[in-house]
Amino acid sequence: MAPRYGASCSVWLDLVDASVYFNDASLELAVDTAETTTFQASWRAFIEGAATSKATLKGFYDLVNDAAMFGNIRDGGSVLTYGPAGMLVIGDAARLVLAHDVQVGESSPVGGAVVVNAAFSGDAAVGIGWALHPLATDTGTTTGASRDDAAATTAGWIAHLHITAVTGAPTSWTVKLQDSADNSSWADVAGAGFTATNVTAAQRLVSAAGATLRRYVRYVATVVGGTAPTVTFGLAYSRNR
Repeated sequence: MAPRYGASCSVWLDLVDASVYFNDASLELAVDTAETTTFQASWRAFIEGAATSKATLKGFYDLVNDAAMFGNIRDGGSVLTYGPAGMLVIGDAARLVLAHDVQVGESSPVGGAVVVNAAFSGDAAVGIGWALHPLATDTGTTTGASRDDAAATTAGWIAHLHITAVTGAPTSWTVKLQDSADNSSWADVAGAGFTATNVTAAQRLVSAAGATLRRYVRYVATVVGGTAPTVTFGLAYSRNR
């Protein structure tokens, strides 16, 4: 696999494309371990405990974004989707995190730009998946291109939706996931219909344990009402393993 350049990194945080405010992002996953090595063992032994995740962002001060970052503390959690090499096309790597903003800091060096940093703790399993729609604008009702994941899975899934702009005053706008075994016959994925909205929103869906997701996945976005309505949104999903 060819190396990827970090400058294309994407960070979608709730209702905002935070990519334009930050220049350094990271995600760390870790698992607690307890040693179980006994006398006369040749190698140390361990058992696994709970997993944890932590995301950090560093960048530059912006009045609107900065206020939102401070407002996220104690707000019950954020929908964070991180694309380490950019979520610019279908199939780009995406990390789906239910994140709690646990730290926000500012620094004002006399010889430089005002900088902002934030740290997030994950509150659930992190989805290791793919972009299904880059953060871009669609007009009216659309059906996305399919993503081929090579095989069906039966361990459940996670999906994130970030709506950053809506124009044309539609009555409602709804996104759902569909899957297929052959890339020809499609059906709605059970539980994969996001709540209808006509304003900016961020939503996270988590399937029931053991839910099946067939080999091919796509989205359908249905717009009702409005005058030449457009919606700017990003969509990503992951399969549980």
